[in-house]
Amino acid sequence: MNIKHKPHKDLTLIAGILVTLFHFLLILIVGERIPIVWFELPVLAITVALFYARRINSALPLCYATACMFHLVEPAVGFSYITWFLLLPYFVLLEQEKRLWVLAGLGTWTGMLIASGIYLWMWRAMMIFFEFNAVVAFLLFLLFVFLIGVQHTLFLPLARFLRDRLGCPVVLIAPGLYTVIEYWMPLPMPIALSAAFVYSPFFIQPADLLGMHGVSFLIIVVTSAIYFAFKALHTGNKRNFITGMSIALITFSFHIGYGIWALSHYRDDPSSPYVDIAMIQPVAPLKVRNTDVRLQEEIAEELKRLSLKAFETEARRPDLLIWPEGAGPFASRTPEFNPAYMRAVVDVQKATSTTLLVQDVEFTRMPGTGKLRYYSTMSLIEPVGTTVESYRKNILMPFSEYLPLERTFPFLRKWFPEARSILPGEIASPLHAPGGPVAPLICYEVLFPDYVRHLVSKGCRYIVNLTNDRWYGVRQQPKQHLGMAVLRAVENRKPIARATNSGISAFIDARGVIAPGNQSPVMKKTILRGRLYPRTGYTFFTRHGDILHRWLLTPLYFVLCIYTFIISRRSAQSRARQSSASLVLRRRKKRR
Repeated sequence: MNIKHKPHKDLTLIAGILVTLFHFLLILIVGERIPIVWFELPVLAITVALFYARRINSALPLCYATACMFHLVEPAVGFSYITWFLLLPYFVLLEQEKRLWVLAGLGTWTGMLIASGIYLWMWRAMMIFFEFNAVVAFLLFLLFVFLIGVQHTLFLPLARFLRDRLGCPVVLIAPGLYTVIEYWMPLPMPIALSAAFVYSPFFIQPADLLGMHGVSFLIIVVTSAIYFAFKALHTGNKRNFITGMSIALITFSFHIGYGIWALSHYRDDPSSPYVDIAMIQPVAPLKVRNTDVRLQEEIAEELKRLSLKAFETEARRPDLLIWPEGAGPFASRTPEFNPAYMRAVVDVQKATSTTLLVQDVEFTRMPGTGKLRYYSTMSLIEPVGTTVESYRKNILMPFSEYLPLERTFPFLRKWFPEARSILPGEIASPLHAPGGPVAPLICYEVLFPDYVRHLVSKGCRYIVNLTNDRWYGVRQQPKQHLGMAVLRAVENRKPIARATNSGISAFIDARGVIAPGNQSPVMKKTILRGRLYPRTGYTFFTRHGDILHRWLLTPLYFVLCIYTFIISRRSAQSRARQSSASLVLRRRKKRR
């Protein structure tokens, strides 16, 4: 399937620079207000027209088409069904381009376009939280999206390298290779194909067997098989066409068939025991400092008002009342620290006699130095006003909750003065709330599948995630963050109560489904009331993790890379010997 032609006058580099400038200009100007993909699609049409006019080569429209499709399928836009075709332009490109360094460059460019479009909210978040000026924040944003886009930098040249050395079609290499790179990306925000389906429950159900990266693998198997089939049809090979379509249909049938079965099998039984939960969404200000006594009192009064209102709206009293992360800085074990919040807690519990789950802080003095430090905690406060249990947040957000390498490079504190110095928790253990043991997750801990499954495997029956998303805008990030919680619910088949400061708060069932009325709007003070049906037992993923990538595909591709490296080295040595022998023969002829 070769669509490459030689341009009359190659303007590819100039066109690529203009497209890049236009893309980042969109991020600066449009921001989160409108999906930037609606502005990108006309530009994509222009690049395609330039290609057919023989002004640029095919690499630019192919890579830009990939970026545009990724932006269409991200949760805030929602065209999830395009996911099946995301890598088709890459397959065409890999058939045409042989130079590995060019593929690495194209992969870097495409990866940065994709990452910057999906995570464009990060630029403004850096300005708000760290109080950086726009230029510094934008430079850090570019570094951030470069690190995320590295998975595309690796995929394209590695796929071509393995194709050339193994002599097999790239579509046989792509599914495992792409998802192995996706699995091992060190950042908590990989460009995961399965994330496109977080609001399409049919297609995420196999996550309880394979994890979210295993779902990505199934998606690319279908994409690869379709490409293989139509390439065979183009060359007149009917046997390969039938083979490719058969693989695509079998994989897709399993994917959707398992989805239909799981959606029915894991449906909540209304007759089974449930927990009635009320979650408060107070939309507290971004930064509440210890010296802002009046502001603290106003927020505490608002929390109290909304909490008492939650008990007036329904005949049944909630079993559990939840305040989100960011509702206010208080310490339930140290009442003299910001006492306005503790007065609100006491007043609410006197009036309601209900268990309260909150995010607060726990102070401690460091051994030896006596320096005061603190943990970010999720605390369970019983109606008598006693904090009976706390969970200390284990996974802290770098540059926000702690400063990496601060001891080695003390000057970093001057660059990031707003970075906190929170201590990480040492133990991850459940809280014993109404309905049974709860897996407590604070903020972005919900992004880590292995951490969540280890916590759930300690007997948890449901999950509570407290977060504050007010830093990140109102369109993209709240939907993306909620989508990660949806995947954790399906992987472990545990319902989730997700309480946020500014939205989106939600009740997610064990199928990853958010029923109508079970989620809140963004930036609206509200009370979300719902039921969770706690579940016992563990899924295959909870027990064993992602065995497909950790124990099968990763060793396979490691062996393949070593094998191809050895083959390449032997081929180079063989060519060197042949060249040396030819040189000797030429010298002998000259002597004669």
